[in-house]
Amino acid sequence: MQNELLDFVGDIYEASYKPGHWEVVMEKLCQLTGSKSSVLIIENQKSGNRQIISIYGISRILAVAYNAGLGRYDNTFSLIRTRINDVTILPSQELKQNNPSYYQFILKPADIGHISVVDLHKDSDIRIGMAVHRSLNAPGYSNNETNILRLISPHICRAVLIQRELGNARSEARNMMSLVSKIPMGMLLVGQDGTVKFCNSVAQHVLGRHKGLSLAEDKLQAHSRESQKQLDSALQDVLDALHHRSESAAAVRTVSFSHPHASFPLVLFISSVQEPGSHFTVSDEERCARVYISDPGGQMNISAAQIANVFALTNAEAQVTLCLVNGLKLADIAEHNGTALETVRSQMKAVFNKLGVNTQQDVIRIIIQTMIPLSGSPE
Repeated sequence: MQNELLDFVGDIYEASYKPGHWEVVMEKLCQLTGSKSSVLIIENQKSGNRQIISIYGISRILAVAYNAGLGRYDNTFSLIRTRINDVTILPSQELKQNNPSYYQFILKPADIGHISVVDLHKDSDIRIGMAVHRSLNAPGYSNNETNILRLISPHICRAVLIQRELGNARSEARNMMSLVSKIPMGMLLVGQDGTVKFCNSVAQHVLGRHKGLSLAEDKLQAHSRESQKQLDSALQDVLDALHHRSESAAAVRTVSFSHPHASFPLVLFISSVQEPGSHFTVSDEERCARVYISDPGGQMNISAAQIANVFALTNAEAQVTLCLVNGLKLADIAEHNGTALETVRSQMKAVFNKLGVNTQQDVIRIIIQTMIPLSGSPE
């Protein structure tokens, strides 16, 4: 029996990262406890909604009905009289007396007469419960069978919580990649060997239309040899700052790429994915440079009006901010707007105050991190 339980624990933790394996777990649970069916349920503590994680030996139709709303009438949790990860045995007569409707529409059609139930986990967000069942005419559960439930319950609880955390992490990763793809500025992740590991749609659009920089064989390639040296040097500086984890090492580089057929130079803001000074060790394979790419001559997916509304800026301040994000220097902005350089500087100082920052790079960072997600794609 001990070897069987050890093998079973292995199956339980396999289900934590392979949700389809829960069916195997629930079937083996029935075999070990001499049960006809089993169920694993999670309850949302705020809404009271209950969902079946996995079942064995119960009609799928009943499971669908349970998840569709019938589960709210399941008062099994309220009948539990034991502490977390201990077993409460509920005979059929007690179930029938406490909730005749649930007994009539769920338990009796499923031929469930005896239930051994375990309250696996309970916090402010969720409650997890597990139960095994025997037929109406079957004998009740023995001490040996309930002890098996006590032994394996903590493992099932941990596996469900691990699965939940893995699911949350996957969801966050999908959401993050979705958001990154919608950043209204080109964004790339460049590895230690110069390989581009990620390139959002805006970056693809800019690199496809501007002659100063292109993407060839998954690497950034500048128009001229001199520009390529500047790009390689900037990327290396940023990655070295991450490697040495030095607060004094520059973590941000700005590089521009001109081309005879382009009205404006292409502007790149390069920073490390991990903040310098972090105490976590990062291997060469994991080191990445984050590259924001802007084409001042192209169309951005954000407008000055949107920036003004979000950050409570005046129209003039928002125009200056948008030009800055597009890669223009203050002198270029003054010339573009037909105003004095001191006026632009005054407007930029007002933007600093309203955003609570001290540098132009901080303004750019806040704008591109905040103005997402936006609808639309580059023209």
